[in-house]
Amino acid sequence: MIHIGFLGTPALAGSVLTTFIHHPNFSVDFVVTNPDKPVGRSQILTPSPVKIIAESGNIPVFTPQKIRWNIEFLSSLQDFPIDYLIVVAYGKILPIEILSLPKKRAINVHGSLLPKYRWASPIQESLLQGDIITGVTIMEMSEWMDEGDSIFTKEIPISNQETTESLFEKFMNVSWEALIHAIQWLENNTILPIPQDHTKATYCTKILKEHGLINWDMPAKKLYNLWQAYTPWPGIYTFYEWKRLLIEQCEYTNENIDNQTIGTVIKRNDNSIEVICWTGRLKLYSVKLEGKTTQDIHTFLLGKPHFIWSLL
Repeated sequence: MIHIGFLGTPALAGSVLTTFIHHPNFSVDFVVTNPDKPVGRSQILTPSPVKIIAESGNIPVFTPQKIRWNIEFLSSLQDFPIDYLIVVAYGKILPIEILSLPKKRAINVHGSLLPKYRWASPIQESLLQGDIITGVTIMEMSEWMDEGDSIFTKEIPISNQETTESLFEKFMNVSWEALIHAIQWLENNTILPIPQDHTKATYCTKILKEHGLINWDMPAKKLYNLWQAYTPWPGIYTFYEWKRLLIEQCEYTNENIDNQTIGTVIKRNDNSIEVICWTGRLKLYSVKLEGKTTQDIHTFLLGKPHFIWSLL
């Protein structure tokens, strides 16, 4: 039996945790996740998906506000003689004292083909860059974020209609299997971690709500990539009648129309509604005006006919 400690927070991590809980060769001895956080308008304290899964399996759960210099927390984990520490989207940088807990290795699941897209938002970054291939990397953790040796990688194709939501689903379906393979191969001494080429490293930052503001003075393809990366959160938006207008469904074309001002809303002969970009046009299918519900673009126009020829 291989004993592991598990650190993670969102649904992606919960999917991986569920696999380990039900796998006959593994024992999940403890789980660490972020504290409950207020959710919704009522700000109800809500546990993370990982906490819910762990508690349903009667696994000890720790939810420290901070982990660095937390002597009591570290002491509690030292009571568990684990073989591996598994980290999946935990959300905090781990100090060497935590990484040194397992008898064998501390392992992380990262949402890119390292050393490409280190740090906070690799799944979104692959969409922002218009990549057609991304992947998952199983890596040995070090003190430096995402710089550890690579153990195993698996490519994941990106479709033209992909969004962060659908790509996360693909990662969920791949990550658990990649982790299981990596650990079993390590146990059998059939694989050795390979150092990353740090000269090829690229980085991505934490996504903020304001990153979704549209600059129409961009190619339509880049704006479509922005929509892919920021769906479902924070979404891409513009302003109409001094209110935030969220673009919920869209498409793009690289075809240019001469003598039209960038940011102008037009109606084509086929009744499609499009916005002029620096190059090409963004075709709108559904939108959500601040304070309103989502509407398909033609229903929206029934109440806002002057949207056509407006300048966003």
